[in-house]
Amino acid sequence: MNTNKAFKCGSDAALDAMDVLGRTFDGKHNAYAKDALAGSLKELMLAVYAMAPDEETAEELISLAQKFALDDWERRND
Repeated sequence: MNTNKAFKCGSDAALDAMDVLGRTFDGKHNAYAKDALAGSLKELMLAVYAMAPDEETAEELISLAQKFALDDWERRND
């Protein structure tokens, strides 16, 4: 295992979760899809806080992940 493999493992697990949500909200109850995403994000962030040595480190990791997501979003939409 290395950093890149671990990162991909986490990304793949999140994509699997999004697949489950996609099947659940496939054209149904679309108004609640954002609530399902919020629930997923909350649980992932809770895990970050629980596993980090302190709150500051958790918040740094969350900020880094947010930056990665925004960079990826911008790259895909340019």
